Amino acid sequence: MKSSNYLRQAKRRNHRHHEPKDSNWQDKVVGKYQLTLILGINRAQLDRWLKEGLPVIAQGHLSKDWEFDLVAVKAWIDTQGYPRD
Repeated sequence: MKSSNYLRQAKRRNHRHHEPKDSNWQDKVVGKYQLTLILGINRAQLDRWLKEGLPVIAQGHLSKDWEFDLVAVKAWIDTQGYPRD
């Protein structure tokens, strides 16, 4: 039987590669973690963009995940003049 620590580490390894950075901007909804991977930014940068008006479908809390529409996020980034790479 595998230890719980081994399983947590395996989950992290698989989770890191869940969404490639060069993902195309298809019409889908993602959470905060996936969005940071797609955009290639860190969590602090994402939080700054949220304060600046980054579009959100649903704000997260303890029992609910954040939801972002990639098409709306792309449009917002383009209007702000931020590089996506």
